[in-house]
Parts: sequence; structure tokens; C-alpha cells
Amino acid sequence: MPRLATHGWVLALALIVLGVAPLELRHPIADASATVDGMRVPLKTTIEAMPATASSGPSAQLPPVAAYEAKTGDTVVTVAAKAGISVDTLTQINQLSTPSLTPGERLLVPPVDGTLVPIDPNQSLDLLAQTFRVNPDALRRVNGLSSDGKLPNQLFIPAIKTDAIAPVAAASSNPSTGRERVVRFVWPTQGTLTQYFWQYHPGIDVANDVGTPELAADGGKVTWAGWGDYGIYVQIDHANGFQTVYGHMSKVLVSVGQVVSRGQLLGLMGATGRATGPHLHFEIRYQGVPQNPLDLLP
Repeated sequence: MPRLATHGWVLALALIVLGVAPLELRHPIADASATVDGMRVPLKTTIEAMPATASSGPSAQLPPVAAYEAKTGDTVVTVAAKAGISVDTLTQINQLSTPSLTPGERLLVPPVDGTLVPIDPNQSLDLLAQTFRVNPDALRRVNGLSSDGKLPNQLFIPAIKTDAIAPVAAASSNPSTGRERVVRFVWPTQGTLTQYFWQYHPGIDVANDVGTPELAADGGKVTWAGWGDYGIYVQIDHANGFQTVYGHMSKVLVSVGQVVSRGQLLGLMGATGRATGPHLHFEIRYQGVPQNPLDLLP
């Protein structure tokens, strides 16, 4: 699975975070800006973590993504910890491949967890907000966009709790784009939606505590239950062209060949395989092709 932030060095470095001298976390320099990976963002010499409530709903009050220049002694783990975001987020949006940072290296640092995704800049912000099920004002603010400006080639999509996602009708469409949404599945777990579906991530990630129940998104037959490409995971064939995948479990509670019903307990959330923290990696495939789960969930 093409997760960019799934390296063994994370666990080793996490053990020494508390022993590393703290970053300067006070007030950013005003009116400074920088361009990082094509994004024009405020430049900070310090980092501030957002309050824990900032990512609990589709709030429009998020500050914009900022740039931070690494200092001597900074690592991916320490910067993520001081910013109050996950290593996954910091690594993914900066396309990092090692835990070390070079002094002076510029990083994009968002105020909350989320995903940096490539987009078509000719699309409307409202349509993109509908696609990712987030508040358009929050999307505009966190990306530092003007109300009438052209969109960049990539957007940061902030994490949101699953219980804060507004439900959609069982069948709906946007006449201006022809985009249709048909709800076929139920949410397989609850938590915080931290990673979205995009080119190099063929599913969504929902983070929560180890042991959080994971349920069948629809009825079908279990075709895989055990260790594999997604750590401990379950795969279900729904006999209508759709298959679903539930990755990184801590424990599987079904077996291959078993017929399960919608909402049946499949296993417990974990962080097995290439994962840096407990979460469900959830995929929906149609005829073997990954689909955006948010198009098929309520």
C-alpha cells in the first residue's frame, strides 16, 4: 500500500522525543511568507499546536498552512509533535523519505492533521468541498485562498471526525457537473478521517484507539482474513462487483469463506503492518478499481 509515512524509524525516534530540546513555540513572524511545493504560505520560525478541539468538526476557523524552516536538532518526529499533528501528515504533505531534517529545510506545516491532494485548478472550491465532505470556508481558510482567486494545483484537506460529517441523501447529484453520489455502504468504524482518497492513496484512513470495533460496510463473503499487504486485514467480496478492504487491524474476528452481514463485527482497530498509529485503512473497489469511499458512504 502506497503510504508515504510508514517507516520503522518512526517508532525509534518517538522514544527520544521527550529527551529532545523543545522547539520555540511562541509567536510567528508577521508578514513573512514563502513558497513551498508551489504553495505560497506564511513563513514561521516557530510552531504552535492547535487546541485539541480544532479538528473535531468542520470549523472554518482554522489558520492557514504555514512554512517552517528546520533548525539544528529538528527531526520529523519532533516537529510533528510540537505542531500537534501526526508524523503521517507531516511526511505525506512534504513527501519526506527519512526522519532527519537539514537545518534551513522548509516544510509545510498544517494546523491539524489532513492530506495534501492534487486537484484540477479549474474545478470550483464548492465542488471540491462536496467531494471531500468538508466546509468550503474551512477549505478556503486553511489553504489561504482568496474568495475569487484561482485554485492551486494541490489543496490541503483537513481531518474531520466521522460523526461531524454531514450525511448525504441515498442518491444525489450535481446537475452542473453530472457528478452522482449513490450510498451503497455504511461507515465501517468511527474516529477521525485523517487521510483521504487520492492518486497515491487508494482509500481513506480513520484513526481511533487500538481495539475500536471495525464493521462490515455491507454484506458479503470474506475472501481474506489475516496477515498480508495491509498488516492484519480483512477483505470482503460483496458479489455485485464491489470489494472492501479493512487494513491494519489488531485482531481479526472472522475467517475466510465466512458470510457476513452489513454492520457485523469483523475485527479490532490496530497498527499492524506499515502503519505509524492505530487506524483503519478502508478501501472500496469496483471490478478491482479503487473508488473514493466518500462517494459511497452516507
